[in-house]
Amino acid sequence: MSTREGVPYWDDVVVGAGSAGAVLAARLSERPERRVLLIEAGEPPDAAGGSREQAGVPVLAGRNWDYTARASAGGRREFPYAVGRTLGGSSAVNGALALRPLPADLDVWAAAGNPEWTWERLLPYLVGLETDHDVKGPEHGTDGPLPIHRVARESLATTAQAFLQGCRQLGLPALEDLNSGAALGAGITPANAVGDRRISTAESHLAAAREQPNLTLWTGTVAARVLLDGHHRATGVEVWRDGRLQRVGAGRVVLAAGAVNTPAVLQRSGIGDPRLLAGLGIDPALDLPGVGQNLADHPAIVLWSEPRPGVCRAGSSWHQVTARSASDPAAAGGAADLGLFLLDAVPTAANPLIGGMLRAELAVGLSAMVLRPASRGSVTIRDADPSTPPEIVLGLATDPADVELLMAAVRQAWALLRSAPMAGLLERVLVWTDRMVREDKMLRGAVTRFVSPSWHAVGTARMGPADDPGAVVDQRCRVHGAEGLYVVDASVLPVMPSAPPNLTCLALAERVARWMG
Repeated sequence: MSTREGVPYWDDVVVGAGSAGAVLAARLSERPERRVLLIEAGEPPDAAGGSREQAGVPVLAGRNWDYTARASAGGRREFPYAVGRTLGGSSAVNGALALRPLPADLDVWAAAGNPEWTWERLLPYLVGLETDHDVKGPEHGTDGPLPIHRVARESLATTAQAFLQGCRQLGLPALEDLNSGAALGAGITPANAVGDRRISTAESHLAAAREQPNLTLWTGTVAARVLLDGHHRATGVEVWRDGRLQRVGAGRVVLAAGAVNTPAVLQRSGIGDPRLLAGLGIDPALDLPGVGQNLADHPAIVLWSEPRPGVCRAGSSWHQVTARSASDPAAAGGAADLGLFLLDAVPTAANPLIGGMLRAELAVGLSAMVLRPASRGSVTIRDADPSTPPEIVLGLATDPADVELLMAAVRQAWALLRSAPMAGLLERVLVWTDRMVREDKMLRGAVTRFVSPSWHAVGTARMGPADDPGAVVDQRCRVHGAEGLYVVDASVLPVMPSAPPNLTCLALAERVARWMG
């Protein structure tokens, strides 16, 4: 660190030590002549007690921004919307599913005016990220920072084995490698975990980088806004730290605070829709109406079941197997647009929705998901105070196409639960009946009523060319119309990948770090 005009100054200031931010800061600090400041709102590493590492538990209390999101604009349904607030961000609190995007996802990304982001160009970074301990070959890494493991086939839970058998009976091919680029099939889920210990970017990338003298980490620090000069150049960040508002100077500023908090920081900085900002008393600096728009999340419906006694084992990993299927196998080669995710041995006490309906202490869930939804929501600030939670509208299943896909997903999940391998392990399925699934009108009403988010927010500062009125950043994640300002996180993804977005965000950060030098 140095000072300029009495203000502490770094060459690069990265806001957010999450899935992308920790990777980016670690890579930028590999150049010893560059001084890097990494800001994280979450607690210092050894602050609160309790484990943050249990890979079988998707959300860990006390390590999140505990936001609330509405299902749709004007709607009354609300969801707790937790996103990571700790070193490693959401990679430290998610389900540790290490699933890559599909080549078809990148085709759409490139077709939206981003030809740098094809499967062929992203694959080397996906490979370089990992050390895959199970699958060998040129499309998998052997010396990357992120360990990838799968549960051994002979150690799979009884329900996971039945899931794979049921998928075969329904005509889905077996996939030995869900990250091969092949779209359709069922297989064992790769995880960024060693045993039951989740490996977040705090460990995979940041731990070693923190030993470097040119990287400074500030935890417990909330970014209020980016500072811009009269030429729209980012000159630093205003932050809340130690109970007071402070300024830090920067040669470059990178927002990596996630798809909820990054657009909020941009809007507080005067970057966004001028009408929204002026109405909140914020002087508009850059007219980018796409900021906070295009929010996408995977809509999902979980079909919960009560297992027969002895079927489930407490402590078993929740996420062992996954399937990708086609809503219409006969159309256009049967593109993979649906996901089926088995949730094994979920403690009923941890889920108030089902705890009162089951006699068993453990439940089995089957999540039926739309992989690349058409519905969109938004994130908007309510005022200029960074302590005020933003308004999050998910737009879940507001596009009729998503409703039809959810109906198809539930029907496939129901068929799987009723298949001989699965049905023999379950006492009963909660709520759902043959009639509900069979009759279009009833099913349409049910999916609209029961749809929930997957906590996979993307797209709120999406990538695209300068002549795209909804685009916020260019292909190299530089904010349109600004100098020295970047967004590198799930916000920039123009479409939802057909997988949890964590691995995509890590590869994104690796590639942008190479460009930033």
